[in-house]
Amino acid sequence: MFEDDEIRSSLEKERRREQAGKYKPLPRNRQTEKELKRIFDYGTEVELTKYLRENGVADGSKRFAEIVKLFREHGGKRA
Repeated sequence: MFEDDEIRSSLEKERRREQAGKYKPLPRNRQTEKELKRIFDYGTEVELTKYLRENGVADGSKRFAEIVKLFREHGGKRA
């Protein structure tokens, strides 16, 4: 399972990419982080993809693929 430190380091990398202007960031707040952690721990891939789409991450983007890949490696459910 991913530890909080791994999730934080992933978010730090994402923040650096945002500063470079590569893509629109997800909202940064505790609620967003709690929702993503809940989805990673207990949710399904369908929930994750729906959440990402609602927050402006396009299906065909490299970022979308990376997040889904992390979810699958984490052992997420594909239901």
